[in-house]
Parts: sequence; structure tokens; C-alpha cells
Amino acid sequence: MKNLIVIILLLAGFSSFAQGWQTVKLDTAISFQLPKGFQKTSTDTASSFSAATSFGTILIFKADDNPIVTPDIERNQHLEDYYDDYIERVESSASEGKITHEKDTVIGDLKAKDFTLELDTGGGVQIRKFRIIHANSATYTFEFLFEEMHKEYAAEECNQFFNSIKVNENIGRSDQFNTPAAAGGGMNPYLIGLAVLVLIGIVIYLVIRKKRVVS
Repeated sequence: MKNLIVIILLLAGFSSFAQGWQTVKLDTAISFQLPKGFQKTSTDTASSFSAATSFGTILIFKADDNPIVTPDIERNQHLEDYYDDYIERVESSASEGKITHEKDTVIGDLKAKDFTLELDTGGGVQIRKFRIIHANSATYTFEFLFEEMHKEYAAEECNQFFNSIKVNENIGRSDQFNTPAAAGGGMNPYLIGLAVLVLIGIVIYLVIRKKRVVS
């Protein structure tokens, strides 16, 4: 029975690659590849994409800086602090989650941060691999989600997705910095946004997984 399950999963994976992936331009700065049939949502200040693969789910979010609440990012140390703070808030937004495999990386000329959130959803452990980039006065969040039991089979799709993320050659390190933010009070929508991002990811993942089971 175990061998049969493995064969079925592998055949599903071959089907996914046969369908093909296509290059998507998020804006003038960032592009990536997604399986055909992806979903896109846009507002004046944010964009999101979601796509199902055979073994996981891809989520992409772009949120423009809010000049009132986005912290100053005027040099490299500010950028590092921004990424570290982002990771801490993602972890605090997921009470049953823990951060692993945190590392710095470079995409084109831009500094990025990779990390993994391991989250106990009650029905098993969900692995959420993140890459965050701040550039052009916006934060780009890339995620690949999968169940821990599918880790071995999801690896190829996960690597294909993250390796497909490209930065326009005209975008440089200076484009990662912003101007000083104005002082503001009250509830910080930046903090709320991170909590909402984690919850949205769980909901989309569960919906796509339910569709897979039904089909």
C-alpha cells in the first residue's frame, strides 16, 4: 500500500510539470514563475497571487509601504532590522509555530531573507517556506506551503518556484531604502497585516487542499 501511495504521488507530480509553469511579472521590479491557472487579486496598495502545485501551495503578497507606519529603512542595518522584526512578528502571529532555517540571501543586487515557519495546524505539521524582499517602497513576500508528510515530494516544486524569482537588472541596493517615516499613533496596521498574512495563508492552503481531496 505504501508503494502504491508513492507511485500515485509521483504521477501527480509529473502531471503538474506537464501542465507547465509561466513567467509572471508582478511589477517593473520582480518576476517569478507559477503553474498555469493561478489566481490574482489586486488593490491600490497591495497585490496577491495563489497557485496550487501537486504537493503544495504558492502564495505571493506585495504590500506598498505606508509612510505613516513603515519604519525608516535608510541603510543596510535598518534593512536587516526590518527583516528580523518581520520574522519575529510572523512567529508571534502563529501561536503554534516556530521559525527555522533563517538565512540571508541575495536576489540580483537585492538583499533578501529566507526562513521557514513550522506550524501545527491540528491536522498535522504545515511547512511554510518564506522569502521576503523590501524594494521600491514595498515588501514582497513569497511562500511555498506543504504538509510535512509531503516534504520529500514537494522539494522539487519548491526549489523551482524560489529559483524562478528574478529582479530587474535596473533595480539596485539603493532601491531597498525609503525616506524617513512620519510619526503616527494608534494601532499599527503593519502589525495587523502580518497577522492577517499568516491567517490568509492558512485559509487559502486549507481551501486548496480541500479541493484536491474532492477532485
